Amino acid sequence: MKTSLLLTSVFCLLTPALAVKTERWEVQTPADFMRGKLQRLTVASDGELRLGYNASKLGEFAKEIWCSTVAPDGTIYFGTGSPADVYAIGKDRQAVRIATTDAVAVTSLACDAQGNLYAGTLPDGKIFKITPDKKSSDYCRLRSPYVWALALDKNGVLFAGTGADGKIYRIGADAKPEEWYTAEDSNILCLAFDPADGSLLAGGSDRGLLYRVTAKGKGSVLHEFAEDEVKAILVSGQDLFVAVNKQKVRRPRAPVPGQRPSAGEFEALGAQLTAQYGAPAATRTTGRETPPETRMANLLAGALYQRQANGRVDRWAYWDNESIHAIARDAEGGILLAMAGAGRVFRVPDGQHWELLFDFDEKQALTLAVHNGRLAFVGMGNIGNAYLIDAQKSANGEYTSEARDCRFLATWGKLDWRAEGAVTVATRTGNTALPDKTWSTWSQPLTKAPAAISSPRGRYIQLRATLARQSEPCLRSLTLHLQVQNQKPEISALETGEKPKTNVVTTAGAPAAPAPEQFRPKPASTIKRLSWRASDKDGDTLLYRLYYRAEGDEVWIPMLQGRTLRATEHSWDTDSIPDAWYRVKVTASDEECNPVGEALIAERISHSIKVNNARPIVSDLKFDAGMLRGVARSKLSLIRFLEYSVDGAEWKFFAPADGVFDDREEIFGVKLPLAAGPHTIAVRATDEDGNAGVERIAIRVP
Repeated sequence: MKTSLLLTSVFCLLTPALAVKTERWEVQTPADFMRGKLQRLTVASDGELRLGYNASKLGEFAKEIWCSTVAPDGTIYFGTGSPADVYAIGKDRQAVRIATTDAVAVTSLACDAQGNLYAGTLPDGKIFKITPDKKSSDYCRLRSPYVWALALDKNGVLFAGTGADGKIYRIGADAKPEEWYTAEDSNILCLAFDPADGSLLAGGSDRGLLYRVTAKGKGSVLHEFAEDEVKAILVSGQDLFVAVNKQKVRRPRAPVPGQRPSAGEFEALGAQLTAQYGAPAATRTTGRETPPETRMANLLAGALYQRQANGRVDRWAYWDNESIHAIARDAEGGILLAMAGAGRVFRVPDGQHWELLFDFDEKQALTLAVHNGRLAFVGMGNIGNAYLIDAQKSANGEYTSEARDCRFLATWGKLDWRAEGAVTVATRTGNTALPDKTWSTWSQPLTKAPAAISSPRGRYIQLRATLARQSEPCLRSLTLHLQVQNQKPEISALETGEKPKTNVVTTAGAPAAPAPEQFRPKPASTIKRLSWRASDKDGDTLLYRLYYRAEGDEVWIPMLQGRTLRATEHSWDTDSIPDAWYRVKVTASDEECNPVGEALIAERISHSIKVNNARPIVSDLKFDAGMLRGVARSKLSLIRFLEYSVDGAEWKFFAPADGVFDDREEIFGVKLPLAAGPHTIAVRATDEDGNAGVERIAIRVP
C-alpha cells in the first residue's frame, strides 16, 4: 500500500545563487545609462558618458510651450497653450509676457528682419503681430481654423500652413490672406524655403508627403515617406532634413475636400478643446480637427531623414515610442531634436551616431531654439516649463543608477569601472525598492578602480558616478560584483511507497538549487563569433569587409587580408593577436552592382571586445597544518572558478579566502584532511573567459 507523508514549513524561495556564486551587474550600454538619472551629462550611441550642459528652469508658464524662435537681436520668443500667451527672453535671461491672446494655443511663431513677431493660433485661425516695441494687435484671420506653421520668404512675405483643410496661405504687406496652395492632407504642419530656387517646402499630416510649391496653385510631391506625418523641415545647404512621425491611428482626409462642418459638429469640437485646455470654446464655425495635445498622443514613433541634392533619401535615426516635434542645427552641423514621449533632446551628428543631451521630467519636449550656433532654449509640454541652456559645458556632471534589486540580502564584492579623466563613484544601499531615509548615506567617493564597497549589506544598491570637467572625463562602464545570501530550502512534500520519488522537490516558483559545476565558465575558445544585419533599399548585393584595432590605437587592421564576405557572420580567430580590448568595424559596399566611383559604403563599429587567451597562473602553493594555500592570477580577466584534486581523484570546487570571485587575483586557503603519507595535490583556476591553468605540488603528511 502506497503512503504519503506531507511536511509543511515556512516557504523560502530557492534561487540559482549559491553561497559561493558571484553575480555581476554591469552598466555599459546606452540603454543601461538612460535607465538611471542623468544630470549635466550626455550619453552617446557608442555607450560613452560625458559632460553636458546645465539647463536652468525659468518656471511654469502654461500647460504647454508649443513653439519658439530667435529674433535677429538674439531675443528668444516662445508661445504657449492654455493660456495662449507670447513671452520674450532678453539678455537678462528673464522671461517676460509680451502678448495675451484670446486663442486656445499659440502654435507657431516667425520673426522678420525688422523685428516684428507673428504668432499663429488656434482654433480661430488668427495671426497676431507684435512690433519691436512689444505692441500686439490682430494681424489677420484665415478661413482655416488652425495655424500650424509660419514662414517668411526672402522678401519678408509671410506664409501660413493650416488645417483642417490642408491649405497654405500667402499674407501680403496689406495683411490680406490669399489661398496659395491646397494639399492632399488635412493639415500642413511645417514650412521652409529652399534657398536654391526660393520654392516653398511643406509637410503634411496624413500621408507622409513632402511638398514643393513653386507658384500659386502649383506644387508637387517631393517625397512620400513610409511614416504618416511630416512634422518638421530643416534646410541646410544643399541637404534637407525631415522629421517624420508614425501615427497609431491614421486620420484620413475628409471625403469631400473643403466641406465645412455643421454648427453642431463645431460645438462638439469646442467642448473638446475646452476639456483639453480649460480655455473658452471657439464661437466661429470653422474646420474640425484634433487639437494639438490629442494629435501628440496619437503619435507612435519618430524618424529623421536626410534628403540629398541628388534626391536620395537616407534615414539617419529612428525612435520607437517617441515622436519628433522640432528640429534645428548647431554650429558643428549636428541635428538637434525635441522629442515627446520621454521628454528627451537628442543630437544626431551623422547617420551612424547620436547623443542624448537632456532627459527632462516633463516627458514632452515640444520646441527648441538655437542661438549663436548652440542650443539655447527648450520648451516643454504636459507641464509648460521653459529651460535656458548654458553656453559652456558644466563643471561637473552626475549619473545615478536605478536601484538594483538583488532579490535577497547581498554581500558586496569589488566595484570596477572603465573611464578616463576625473571620475569618482559612490554607493548606497537599503532594503526598500525606493531609496528613502532608511537607506545608508552615500559612501565616500571611490577614486581608483577596482575598489571595495564600504556600504552595508542590503537587498538594493545604487551607484552614483561624478565626472569633473578638469580632465575631459569619460565613463564607459560600471561593474559591480556581489554575492546573494543563500536562502533556506523547503521540503513541501515527502512521499514513500513502492516507487518512491526523489526527496529533492520543487515548489511553484522555487527551482531546485544548481550544483557548483553549473557555474564553471565554458571552456575558452580563441574564436569570436561576429554577426551583423544589413540591407539595401534598392536590392543591391552587398560585400562586407572586417577590420579590428586595439583600444587606444588609430589604425584599423584588415581582418581578412583584403578579402570580402557575402555572409553576415564570421568566426574571428584571435589566437595570433595580443590579449587586449578591441573594437571591430564592418563595412558594407554595393560596389558589385554599381559603376566604379558610384558605390556607397556604410560602416558600423562594435562595442569593446575583450580578447583573452592566456591561462591563469596558480602560484605560491603550500600545504601546512592541514591547509592548502596559494594565489590564482589572471592578467586580463577575473578568476571565476577554483578546484583541487588529491592524488588524481575527482576535482572539487572551493571558494577564495574572501568568499567572492571578484578580482583578477584571488588568494585561497582550503582545509584538506589528508591521511599520513605522500600525496600529490593539483589546483586548477578558471577565469571568466574559460581559460584554465593548473599547478601541482607533492607533499608528505607525517
